[in-house]
Amino acid sequence: MNSFKIADIKMNIETDNKYLKERMKIFQTYIHKNPDMMLNIQSCNHINEPSGTLLVDESLRWLKKENGESGYHIYAVDQSRKHVIAHMDTNEDWSRVSISCLHLNYEPEDTDAEDIEMFDWMEYYSFMLAGIAFRNHLLTRDGIVIHSSSISWEGKGIVFTAPSGTGKSTHVKLWERYIGQKVTTVNDDTPAIRIKEGDPVLYGTPWSGSTDKFNNTSVPLAAVVVLEQSSENTIRELSAAEALPKVMPRSFLPYFDENLMIKAYEVLEKIISSVPFYLLRCRPDKEAVELVYQCVR
Repeated sequence: MNSFKIADIKMNIETDNKYLKERMKIFQTYIHKNPDMMLNIQSCNHINEPSGTLLVDESLRWLKKENGESGYHIYAVDQSRKHVIAHMDTNEDWSRVSISCLHLNYEPEDTDAEDIEMFDWMEYYSFMLAGIAFRNHLLTRDGIVIHSSSISWEGKGIVFTAPSGTGKSTHVKLWERYIGQKVTTVNDDTPAIRIKEGDPVLYGTPWSGSTDKFNNTSVPLAAVVVLEQSSENTIRELSAAEALPKVMPRSFLPYFDENLMIKAYEVLEKIISSVPFYLLRCRPDKEAVELVYQCVR
């Protein structure tokens, strides 16, 4: 049994997945007697196609369980769309999850991982499925995962969010360059935010996209900065009505589940009402860093 604590979520994971254990080792802790989440991750030679009501048919197929069962089946098929290569079976609140992946060296056409040849692709795939389970369970505990790059600076958490390719990671690198060792990257792609005792707290997670930059740390959230590329550097605070449509597309929202969507909206509203949101139109330079610095210092 392997035990971890991520965003104060206690997880026990039964697995021999070497990639997952290496990736999550800085979050490892003692074995939890009463974990928030229990995951079983295994490799196998064959996976039966599950049945249920089809909710989503994209790179992953999402099914709602039927016949009185609660929860979901999420699974992936190969290029022929005839063989199931990975399957996740979860209960209603994502606290009990079973993940199965084919035991083979599956080579995807597209991946952000530069060193994909170094490990079994299916181990990476099951790690990513565990991330889906984590972020959905997090919603039941006043938390949400937002696609963003985030830092800790002098006891303050700052989140930079924008569409992919806009320059979130670049902006964090600028903070590291000009502010120096006082800056710690919390997570460079998918940090977690939880409402703790009424206030939002920023947490690192081991799921961090292609940059592989994250830390096992937490810090009170001080600001959310929405980035837009521009030839000039300007910053202004957003109203709540402006902030919500800016952050929603960057949030991992459970459109498949009405109850979880309600929880996601509640968390976002609490975050927006608790910390300032800024719109930073900027160039990738020192002046852009200074504009945010002046707002959050």
